[in-house]
Amino acid sequence: MSHAANHNDALGWNPDDPHGTNTHAHGHVVVSWKIQLGVLLVLLFFTALTVAFYNLEQWAENAFSIHLPLWVNIVGAMLIASIKATLVCMYFMQLRYDKPLNTFALLFCLFAVGLFLFFSMLDLSTRGAVNKFKYGEIQSGGTGVSLDAPPRDERFDARLSPRVQTGGDNLINTVRQNAIAAYLAEHPDKTEKDWWAKMYAKQKHPHHHWADTENYFAQLGYDHSEPALSTSQKRVVRTGRTDALELAPGHAAHNDHGAASHNADH
Repeated sequence: MSHAANHNDALGWNPDDPHGTNTHAHGHVVVSWKIQLGVLLVLLFFTALTVAFYNLEQWAENAFSIHLPLWVNIVGAMLIASIKATLVCMYFMQLRYDKPLNTFALLFCLFAVGLFLFFSMLDLSTRGAVNKFKYGEIQSGGTGVSLDAPPRDERFDARLSPRVQTGGDNLINTVRQNAIAAYLAEHPDKTEKDWWAKMYAKQKHPHHHWADTENYFAQLGYDHSEPALSTSQKRVVRTGRTDALELAPGHAAHNDHGAASHNADH
């Protein structure tokens, strides 16, 4: 029995808990340095094992002329990483000596992160179900450029992805041009004007599209210019001097003649 315990027994009460209400008091666990050093050595071993596993995989493919599937690398790396993370949580975070509730909280957080990653991967893997050009990760600049096709415009010659052939143009313009070409191929009797008419008809409030360089918007009768004057339906703000203050030439000459006659009478 320690000296502090003997002193408390001599006093008949515990100075740290004079009312005796904290019956479950316990000190902080101090892990032995030998255990911590052993865990550190095990972590270093698994770190070296990760590198060795990668090199072993490369050696096996070259030595036996085989191609190991990607899941072998992923499973091996994740298994080693999971063991290392478990050791860190058990000894360095001291979950082994703590209440089970803390372990449950950690596992719940890991489950939540895994759930978010699952839905993110589900979204990325199904984006091309409707529009194929949306499949895959977002590329820098939002364009994909073919490595073997000359660019339509040198300004867009970024050459980012060989999977999408845009001929150097940005992805949105390429998709639109492909849609127009497919529409004209399916309807030989139609023109590009008919395609724009179809597109404008889908809009609740049609507005001129910047890619409509031939101004089919106006040719189809959608270009309603603003009225010069205010109407009962819409107010048009005008600035500057109005023409109503200007006198017609006839009225101006009549006023000048009247003013001259008036001066002659006086």
